[in-house]
Amino acid sequence: MELDVIQYEIDEELEKQVVNALKNFIAKTDADLVILSDDAGRIISFYGKNLDETQAEFLASIISGIFGAAFEMAKMVSKDDALDAIQYESKKQNVVVKAVGTRFLVGVLCPKNVALGTVRLFLKDLADELEKIFANVKPKPAKLLKLSPEAIEEKLNRILGAS
Repeated sequence: MELDVIQYEIDEELEKQVVNALKNFIAKTDADLVILSDDAGRIISFYGKNLDETQAEFLASIISGIFGAAFEMAKMVSKDDALDAIQYESKKQNVVVKAVGTRFLVGVLCPKNVALGTVRLFLKDLADELEKIFANVKPKPAKLLKLSPEAIEEKLNRILGAS
């Protein structure tokens, strides 16, 4: 089993561009929250109302898992058509998740009174803008860990205090 630990080296200027793109999206759509993460749920940036970093990381992980599951289901249903976005509607809130390039996801949470057509239109624009920003940024492996399942189990047992 190989675990990849990836970090994204984003300089201050690129970070400002990403944050401005997210802020502009919120201003145009009146969404509550927009989260940019990689496909493994590691948060890149977020912007929105009443959310701390821990909550954003948790949501990014959930968004990644849901999108990943839907992506795999879509591949089973139609091998020729790749999943681009998913949408979830509840009684009070809507969630839209869109792929950005091959490694990133944008998750949007918005109240029911926000027009989803507007969100999807500006989400496409946001994805295009983020792809341009990230065109020269590449993920860099911080380290590659090669552990056997037995070694992982042993380390977990030590952490959990099991014998």
